[in-house]
Amino acid sequence: MASRCVNNLGGKVLLMDVTPEQVNGYVRKHCKEYYEMPPDFVFKDIRMLLKSPMLVGLQIRKQKVLLPFTKPCPGYGTMLYEVAAKEEDLDFIRNNLVKVSE
Repeated sequence: MASRCVNNLGGKVLLMDVTPEQVNGYVRKHCKEYYEMPPDFVFKDIRMLLKSPMLVGLQIRKQKVLLPFTKPCPGYGTMLYEVAAKEEDLDFIRNNLVKVSE
């Protein structure tokens, strides 16, 4: 069963206690490739807690994924994590989510 603890992924927090629109805007600005991630999507055996679909971004050269998450704990809210990723992690996102093109 997938965990719901995003802290198990490591990485660092880029944004904390922000709106989904702020997360999506940051991902659009800092990633050339991004995908729509639905609530409860499982990545690296972690179930992504979201209230609505949000963007997950790929930073190919840096080998990073920008990953939104909403912590149910008071004071945290919606966050954006930068997580190290291997090529197979990037491929997993590409193969399982819908690419957003604007």
